[in-house]
Amino acid sequence: VYKLTRAAWPHMRANKYGRIVNVASAAGLYGNFGQANYSTAKLGILGLSKTLAREGESKNIVVNCIAPLAGSRMTATVMPEEMVNALRPEFVAPVVAYLCHESCETTGQVFEIGAGWVAQLRWQRAKGGILPFGDTSPEACAAMWDKVTDFDDEPEFPESTTDTFPPVTGALEIYAQEAAKSKL
Repeated sequence: VYKLTRAAWPHMRANKYGRIVNVASAAGLYGNFGQANYSTAKLGILGLSKTLAREGESKNIVVNCIAPLAGSRMTATVMPEEMVNALRPEFVAPVVAYLCHESCETTGQVFEIGAGWVAQLRWQRAKGGILPFGDTSPEACAAMWDKVTDFDDEPEFPESTTDTFPPVTGALEIYAQEAAKSKL
């Protein structure tokens, strides 16, 4: 994936146009027993795709990733034959064709596909918690763990690395205020 993209990228940049659809897997998105190496590689492809989408935005290069559930030699070892035969490439091809079409502006996304069903995935983050000033113990972490894992209280939907900064800088501001109070 990387070598092919690297070879094509300069031509796409020069033409100010390109479409790339990479293939990940549900094993990469969610993990799968006995497939640590495969899952790692497939999630890495998603990371590459999201990075290329950002780099290509200004040059009209659209990059997306699909995670198809399709009949293949690999899935034939873990699925009933009828299911493998039903999960035909004909269900995946139209999605790939659309993502490659000049009218498609969607970029940096991942789509699960199977048997005619298609869905975009997104990251969701809990609002989180902040360790008490001066207490970096595991017990302090345990005490706020409900906040760390609470998706009911206004979850966030980060889309880039810059979305990490607001909660982190917010925590730093709180720590600065607490440090100032402790000096009084």
